[in-house]
Amino acid sequence: MARIRLQEIAFTYPGASEPTLQPISLDIQDGEAFSLLGASGAGKTTLLNLLSGILPPTQGRIFFDDVDVTELPGRDRHLAQVFQFPVLYQSMSVAQNLAFPLTTRGSTLNREAIDKRVSAIAKELNIESILKRSANAISLFEKQLVAIGRALVRPDVSVVLLDEPLTAVEPSIKWRLRRTLKHVQDELGVTMIYVTHDQTEALTFAERVSVLADGQILQTGTPEAVYQNPAHQFVGHFLGSPGMNFLPSNAFPQPLQRSFAEDGDPETIGFRPESAGLTAPSEVLLSGIVETQRVLGTAQGRVVSMYGLRCGAAQVFVRSPASFACGDEVGIALQRWVGFREFLRVGSNGAE
Repeated sequence: MARIRLQEIAFTYPGASEPTLQPISLDIQDGEAFSLLGASGAGKTTLLNLLSGILPPTQGRIFFDDVDVTELPGRDRHLAQVFQFPVLYQSMSVAQNLAFPLTTRGSTLNREAIDKRVSAIAKELNIESILKRSANAISLFEKQLVAIGRALVRPDVSVVLLDEPLTAVEPSIKWRLRRTLKHVQDELGVTMIYVTHDQTEALTFAERVSVLADGQILQTGTPEAVYQNPAHQFVGHFLGSPGMNFLPSNAFPQPLQRSFAEDGDPETIGFRPESAGLTAPSEVLLSGIVETQRVLGTAQGRVVSMYGLRCGAAQVFVRSPASFACGDEVGIALQRWVGFREFLRVGSNGAE
């Protein structure tokens, strides 16, 4: 296992006028399940390729367990990588695919030790029943499990890099692979870095998440912290479906503005759809007109809907068990909110 430390790492592709990655410093703990989350073009795969040694950084240093590996080729970094689409030897059996990393690069393990290691990894991934089958005769879900197993099978692997590993998997079974991956990470204690644009995958897999946009890390923290307390408006907008609502603080009634002033006098107020409630209009509440209603399901025997509201010039979403119809005027009671001093735009991926 390894602790990973990035020290002011940056990267610019040859001939490019702008850097793909701004200087980034990051510390990933030994044995941690970590995720890099961002939209396409955020720089997360480039960062993964710097870690793997596929790309050399334009500036900065990379440390594995306080050893500077910046100049080392990938084969000397004791890491493994899993890609979007599983890369297997189709003419080999599942067992042979799992054993392949142990039979190359001068491995000193004997046949018995190799078989024992393959069996142990297959048991962790619950693929013991397909070990004798050909790789071209198993499902895509099983192929990705085998690819993950092959990344884990070498005892000297200190870091596993996962580049959008669930992209090719059917949505109906993604949760199974994610659960299996998390179980294996917990059991083996291996450092895993999971790159994805899917917030559900990132927030349910990782112990900590870094949210990237335009080659910058905007926030790093636990899934709960980055969701509930975004340090940047882009983070609040990007996480959630729909994302956080944003309104200028002066759009709220005076009693609420006084509450905001007590907490630093923010210029903008952000709140999650589930962090507000709907009630009858009141002069002490933010008011809006119901424009849309979409039933989400039930909770404690009550129907829960996502309401789309018009508040002045802004659209606001509130998740509520209240019963209102389109055209109704309602009051919006904030149960939890986050204040922002300024609206910092983030390139083409930003929340405008």
